[in-house]
Amino acid sequence: MYLTKYPHPANFSFAEGYDEASGVLHAGNRTFAATIQGYEGDIYHVRVSNPDTWPGGNKCLCPLDLPPQSQRHRLKADGRFEISLLGKEGQAILQSYPGAGFGVSGEAWLFQFAVGEDARFYGMGEKFFGQIELSGYRTKFWNTDVWADFPMAQWKDHPVDPPYFTTPYLAIKAGTEWVGILLHNPYPTFMQTPGLDDSRVFVEWQRTSKNVIVGSEGGQPDLYVIYGTSLPELTRKLQKLVGAAPLPPIWSLGYQQSRWGYAGHDDLVRVDAEFAKHEIPCDGLWMDLEHMRGFRIFNTSADAFPDGAQKTIEALQPNDRKIVPILDPGVKFEPGYDVYDDGHEKGIFCKNAEGKEFVGMVWPGETVFPDLTTEEGREWWAGYAQKWFEEGFSATWVDMNDPSTGPVDPQGMLFANGKEPHAAYHNQYALGMQMATFEGFQRAKPHERPFMLSRSGFIGSSRYAAIWTGDNVSNYFHLRSSVPTAIGMSLSGIPFHGADIGGFGGDCSEELMVDWMKASFLFPFCRNHSVKDSRPQEPYAYPSGTMQLLRRFIRLRYKMLPYLYNLFIRHEAEGDPILRPLIYDFHDTTIERTWDQFMIGPFVMQAPFL
Repeated sequence: MYLTKYPHPANFSFAEGYDEASGVLHAGNRTFAATIQGYEGDIYHVRVSNPDTWPGGNKCLCPLDLPPQSQRHRLKADGRFEISLLGKEGQAILQSYPGAGFGVSGEAWLFQFAVGEDARFYGMGEKFFGQIELSGYRTKFWNTDVWADFPMAQWKDHPVDPPYFTTPYLAIKAGTEWVGILLHNPYPTFMQTPGLDDSRVFVEWQRTSKNVIVGSEGGQPDLYVIYGTSLPELTRKLQKLVGAAPLPPIWSLGYQQSRWGYAGHDDLVRVDAEFAKHEIPCDGLWMDLEHMRGFRIFNTSADAFPDGAQKTIEALQPNDRKIVPILDPGVKFEPGYDVYDDGHEKGIFCKNAEGKEFVGMVWPGETVFPDLTTEEGREWWAGYAQKWFEEGFSATWVDMNDPSTGPVDPQGMLFANGKEPHAAYHNQYALGMQMATFEGFQRAKPHERPFMLSRSGFIGSSRYAAIWTGDNVSNYFHLRSSVPTAIGMSLSGIPFHGADIGGFGGDCSEELMVDWMKASFLFPFCRNHSVKDSRPQEPYAYPSGTMQLLRRFIRLRYKMLPYLYNLFIRHEAEGDPILRPLIYDFHDTTIERTWDQFMIGPFVMQAPFL
């Protein structure tokens, strides 16, 4: 699949006739059923269906939380299925492009909307564009494994698109009013915004359309249009629709230390002692791959934990530090390995076109993947996750769930016993993993609040997991990009997030580590993580002066924990993000593009050196 090429409206047949009473819609030589339903709070659902074109209807795993239906409609559709959203003065602030509002091309579809020249664009979830105002962009939504799917020369110092997480949502500022467009569709979706930014145009045909274009390469069209009189009102409505983040355990809001290389008991006890010695608060020690027995998931290594994981958990208890191990979805393709044998016997693994188990190449070598898009697959996984948490682990981070298949093309991975194409569930694979792992935790620890960190995800992931922005690099480019990426996620219904402090890949200098800590110490999620064989990145590993600065800002986070905790309480109740742009709390057109200064809640402003 091409990641940087997009459907063109000239190849589409557009709606020619629509009868609102019967819902019959004609486009090209096909007939569709179309409905527009309004809900309280000015939320509107536009659905187009045709069982021959999009069999099975909407394939999203996680339904939206819709408010009660309403007969009061601000959204109108005429006899050509051209849509208008009326603002507070009764004027259209968003309307279909005349004669080409809704179009189809095979299984693909799109909507085109005309907006005013003063329109501004925000959101799009996790994007590495380096700014928050998104005029003049074409983008696709398809979860990738960035380091495996793009060349190092690009991801080291330049933006890549699309990254790990898919949220096809666009917030449009139209004058003083706001419109949100959410594509509740798990297939590869795309967006295009108008704009004349010459810095991204070196030939004329690179300019984006003068209209807003949103659509998908397949799957039933389910478009949600949200109206708001302000950005906070719009964002709250979106968050309630996709699901607020549940109040997390307070330890998950503390400082977290991770490194690919912590191999088990000895390393964890050593790191715990160093944090205690230097009086640096830290709530979680995170383990990457080394704790597993030959990369076999749900199996800890006897070398890592000679006396069992519980012994290490008890050793860390005096300082109240949690152990958080990594969990990948790939199961080693190895008859005789209990997890593989069980999944094979029960028919749990994804299939290929020949009806056999699909095989990828990741950490264990040849690897199979449980179909976590089915109830049976999630139930199977939840059972293993329950046993995993019963070993004493306080949480987990689910990685490689893009899904990453190494050098093997993932589009050969089929779902629902080989009946569903890869595109239907690729973007939701991580969501299925989150749902099943969450269920396993609740079974194991029904009286504790779950916490899970995930790399990839989709609409609805906010209900289950915090998100980190994947593998980054120890340089100022990645530090700078972490702020606008975080703002975009916050405005798109992904409130609990953070980037690896100091950068995952490469050696983090003293100066960069200090700047990164100052910028990120109040991000919703706060973790220092580094790659194996890189310079040690723990705060105490730096010279005394640097260590003292890092300790100061980590301690400052703990002083502010009551504030952060209350922001999460307010988020769960009202839907406000924790980290947000200046325009969320201040109404000033001069800050519409400001991304290097931001708010933590309504009372703390940061303007870090980036």
